[in-house]
Amino acid sequence: MSQKNLRILWLYPNQHMRVTPPGGVAIITACLKRAGYHNIELFDATWYPVEEQNKDRHNLPDRDKERTKRQMFPDYEWKRDDVPKDFFVLEDADMYTAWRQKVIDFKPDVIISSIVEDTYYIWNRFMDKVTDQKFISVVGGVFVTYAPKHFEGKADYICRGEGDEVIPELMDLISEGKTGHHLANVHPNPMRPALNVNNLPSTDHDIFDKRSLYRPFQGEIIKIATVETQRGCPFKCKFCNSPSNAGLYKEETDSLFFRKRTVEHQEEEIKHLLDTIQVEYLWIITDTFLTMSKKEFDKWAEMYSKYKLPFFTQTRPELLSPYQAKTLKELNCIKLNMGVEHGDPKFRRDVIGRVYDNQKAIDAFNIASEAGLSTTCNFIIGYPYETMENCMKSVELASQLNSSDINAFIFTPYHGTPMRDMCVNAGFIDDDLIVEMINDDQGSFLNMPPPYMSKEEIYYMYNNFARLFRESSTQRDRISKKEKVAT
Repeated sequence: MSQKNLRILWLYPNQHMRVTPPGGVAIITACLKRAGYHNIELFDATWYPVEEQNKDRHNLPDRDKERTKRQMFPDYEWKRDDVPKDFFVLEDADMYTAWRQKVIDFKPDVIISSIVEDTYYIWNRFMDKVTDQKFISVVGGVFVTYAPKHFEGKADYICRGEGDEVIPELMDLISEGKTGHHLANVHPNPMRPALNVNNLPSTDHDIFDKRSLYRPFQGEIIKIATVETQRGCPFKCKFCNSPSNAGLYKEETDSLFFRKRTVEHQEEEIKHLLDTIQVEYLWIITDTFLTMSKKEFDKWAEMYSKYKLPFFTQTRPELLSPYQAKTLKELNCIKLNMGVEHGDPKFRRDVIGRVYDNQKAIDAFNIASEAGLSTTCNFIIGYPYETMENCMKSVELASQLNSSDINAFIFTPYHGTPMRDMCVNAGFIDDDLIVEMINDDQGSFLNMPPPYMSKEEIYYMYNNFARLFRESSTQRDRISKKEKVAT
């Protein structure tokens, strides 16, 4: 196997119709091509019928559609005037049968799997279908990084942390008939320092199904790609893996996981996306976009003003200023997501690790509204140690926010998050739990004794969050109008 002829097959076992191409696969593919590997293909499970749901090819079982039922997302249809009528349909095949045939036909030398915890069991079933085929298997992703033991004996190479450098290095060794088990980031070896993100090439989307360039947004189907402006996050939310990433890299490599891309590097990628896939929208897929100084923000704004592509991004309410809101609107920001996460300030501080008062959130959404920005506010329901009284404070805060949309999600105890450890230590979940998200009716994985929320209470609040906060808002408005009439 020469370097140029190494046959590489990606397996992306996505089954949730989050159709925007995953940034990790796109950037590592670009790194592989820069290293001389061009015989790369992808098997993407996104566009196959979900096992547990309706097999109608025209009934796409995506999560956004489920959110419309809970009044958290505008309804939409999978159609556009510039694509054929049957463009957005699922494959008329069983995905495991199609996967096996793909492996037989392509004859990969290497299969690289990008895995999140939700898809671990699906990945196992995929790999069980090709045990009689000869290839070298490589796995990577956040779940792999924090739970490598679950892949021991199932994959030839288990990659922890960033794969942008180690995957091309590993392919070089495999192409030469050598082993790569000594490489840093290959389990059980130590990690390598966090890489310089400004040395990375622009993402490559050639291997993705053309349908995957589209996703639902605000009642329409848009053509979109992601742009990473930074890696990591300086904040310490306990439901997120960013604190663990920061700790892991500091402990094992004495390097900082939180890094920023230069404005010049970002502009190169924007140009690349316009030239290669004629992108219409950008998703600036950064944990907290506004973690930058005014000087940094102004430099980014000056660059982006050349393009003004419609985009959406996410930040924290305590970071948004009137100046930033006004500028974002001028630059064609069509949606700003701000995670409030909970309405009880004490609970938010002590359990979640978010420290700010509710007025700061109220002010942030008012600032955005005054600037004409459309916003989405995110809440999480069913945290460890959460009571119904705590949760109702989230409903009350939601009713006071001048937000265009409100999302509520059930807490999920993913590996690599400090809050998972909290749940294990409290006995709310078993230590060996591996999260498998079958559908949006999954409910909570936590078993908490009174006075904490039961599974039934968590599921009730999830289904009724939008209704409850809107009723609260309506009632408050009625009282306000009566008071005005009385005076």
